[in-house]
Amino acid sequence: MFICPRCQQRVMADDNSSDYVHECNSGKDVLDQESVVVMGRWNDYTGSGGTNNPNLQGIENGLFGTRAAIEGSKLHKKNIFGKNVTTNRVRQHLEYIRLTNKIR
Repeated sequence: MFICPRCQQRVMADDNSSDYVHECNSGKDVLDQESVVVMGRWNDYTGSGGTNNPNLQGIENGLFGTRAAIEGSKLHKKNIFGKNVTTNRVRQHLEYIRLTNKIR
């Protein structure tokens, strides 16, 4: 038995394991989730919607690059980490833990 360094939850693993991947589940979204940049049309273990053209990713309207956009007329929605929802997505965090230093 050991404690996950990220979510502080107790985890059980086999004594002969050298590493363990723990799905954080503390009930706190900031610890259990992670923000990742959407990089086009690709998929990982949680999936990714992506965009058709990654060069246009995050552009929502014709104000991009104009004075109105720079001064704040275009406000982006933010996720729980403060990142733009149009360019970042939230997925479940998997903590990789080396068990070689585990107390037995």
